[in-house]
Amino acid sequence: MNKDDFLPVIFEREAEKLRQEKETFDQRKTQENLWFTLRLVMGYSAVFLLGVIMVVSSYIVFKHSEFPPEVVTAAGAALFGDVLGLIVCVWKIVLNPNYMTKLEPATSTINSYDGMLVSENNGSKSNEGDGQTAEL
Repeated sequence: MNKDDFLPVIFEREAEKLRQEKETFDQRKTQENLWFTLRLVMGYSAVFLLGVIMVVSSYIVFKHSEFPPEVVTAAGAALFGDVLGLIVCVWKIVLNPNYMTKLEPATSTINSYDGMLVSENNGSKSNEGDGQTAEL
């Protein structure tokens, strides 16, 4: 059999592989967008709740003569714990560059400089015609 007889099959396989890789990338993009929205909503909610807790706790602490000592102690602890928790969360989530996932291509690309197929996943090159593989 001639190698040209298999070209339609090879073409269909590569087209299906590309379609699946595009589908995978689109799914990752959608999930990343949803996670970003969730983190944004949670951040705004945390800031709002921090403000409410600070106002109520500050009122109780500043007007301590009007409340029992247990309530004043609980308000002080809530104020301290909430502020400390917010600082730790901001430090771990916002200031940590590795927390965010990075979108990457899910496809193999052809290196235009030497005409070799470069796989993004395993970092190896292969000439399509001769089946040889070389590490980058």
